[in-house]
Amino acid sequence: MNTLFIGSTAGNSGKTMITVGLGLALKESGYRVGYLKPLGKMPTTSNGKVVDADAQFLKGILQLQEPLDQICPVVLTQDLVVRGLRGEAPDLRSRIQQAYEAVSMGKDVTLIGGAGSLADGAFLGISGTRLAKEFRASVLLIDPYLNEVCLDCILTAKEALGDRLMGVVLNRVTPQSLPEVEQMVVPFLGAKGIEVLGVLPLDRVLDAVTVRQLTEILDGKVICAEERLDECVERFSVGAMDVDAALGYFRKLPNKAVITGGHRADIQLAALETSTKCLVLTGDQMPNEIIIARAREVGVPMISVHYDTLTTVEKLEAVLGRIRIREERKVQRARELLRERLNYRRIVEKLGLK
Repeated sequence: MNTLFIGSTAGNSGKTMITVGLGLALKESGYRVGYLKPLGKMPTTSNGKVVDADAQFLKGILQLQEPLDQICPVVLTQDLVVRGLRGEAPDLRSRIQQAYEAVSMGKDVTLIGGAGSLADGAFLGISGTRLAKEFRASVLLIDPYLNEVCLDCILTAKEALGDRLMGVVLNRVTPQSLPEVEQMVVPFLGAKGIEVLGVLPLDRVLDAVTVRQLTEILDGKVICAEERLDECVERFSVGAMDVDAALGYFRKLPNKAVITGGHRADIQLAALETSTKCLVLTGDQMPNEIIIARAREVGVPMISVHYDTLTTVEKLEAVLGRIRIREERKVQRARELLRERLNYRRIVEKLGLK
């Protein structure tokens, strides 16, 4: 049985994206693919049962036949946290082992999706590092590369995993860092016995959020253009400058959301004259009818929120890194990016697949 554990050095690193792209590529190559998420950390409900949202998504997109309680046998709820702290947690490792045997039966390769970092689940005795060793899995490590601190995390993971570490994928690399990563970081890791199997640049489409998601995050009220709520926002701009400076700045930023005070009619009009996907109006103030009419005319949703501008920005910063790959547009873009930048053939070779 070929088993690949897809883990990471930190949460929100791109594990789901890699799992989706790799799983679909393996299926297209004719391999029978199983999937297990031992520990789910995104509880939701389905048919009255608590399930993991990521596992639910993977079940659909990979067309998995197994039930969700086998695909993700442990979902982290507050009740489980309390039981774990009291030393009253059930035998989770046996439950995970049984699920692994079920989802891997008759498969050529089983992908195991880690939760957060390799350390997640340690207090329950089911850390990613421990499970990878128990399943004798190869490990593909995903790192959202920022700076040399990431190298410390990768090298520490190598010490813990040893030869089980198949390689690493450096994800969300900024344009400024790309030359350094390709010319210095990749050779450095190679010299340490860690093969870099992909360098994925920061991608605006994958980082985008829909206007509908913004509205939900900010508990906002839609004023107009409800039919455009599924448009994707790729950038954000805070409209706190004078109108002349704002207009020049806005013209440089396509597909953006502009966050500004509900009283700033001048900024709102300037934003509506450029490539704007959404106006977020802070302070629980309604715009005037002229601006609403213009927004309707150009098809730009206006969202009123009761937070002030600073709080609105802070709330967005807190959640945007956790926006998941769900929309078809993002799935297709992820597959394109992985075809270009992930060494799929090398991964198949290292898994020993024929």
